[in-house]
Amino acid sequence: MSKKKRFFWQLFPSYLVITVISLVAVTWYALSTLEGFFLKHTAADLESRARLVEEQVLTYLDPPAPKAVDALCKGMGGRAATRITVVLANGKVVGDSDEDPDDMDNPLDRPEIHKAISNGLGMSRRHSRTLEKDMMYVGISVRKGGHILG
Repeated sequence: MSKKKRFFWQLFPSYLVITVISLVAVTWYALSTLEGFFLKHTAADLESRARLVEEQVLTYLDPPAPKAVDALCKGMGGRAATRITVVLANGKVVGDSDEDPDDMDNPLDRPEIHKAISNGLGMSRRHSRTLEKDMMYVGISVRKGGHILG
């Protein structure tokens, strides 16, 4: 009887280690796959929302009507539960769903804005100093006649 116990205790630790390592590996893989899926889905959702706003805001950007753009952002941002910011090509913020555009900094140095200007669409994940957490940002360029309005 004591030999059976010894044999069990010889095998148990190695099986336990193999099981724990397997569980950790599967959990890590599943979490990273789910995170990638969630980020792709969120980026696509934000791009769709931006494209909807693009159609609405285009009429107020040529010539720029800052008050109308800001009112549009505040209305649409509240209904969509998304922060919407409209920036002119020179970097002046003319509309924002959460803040007063006159109090906002020039956002042209942000990565999603750089990408949107060069490619038409820009995305970035970065830390928000205002909210103190990581956020995803999507920017699109609003064009008319080949030149960027915002």
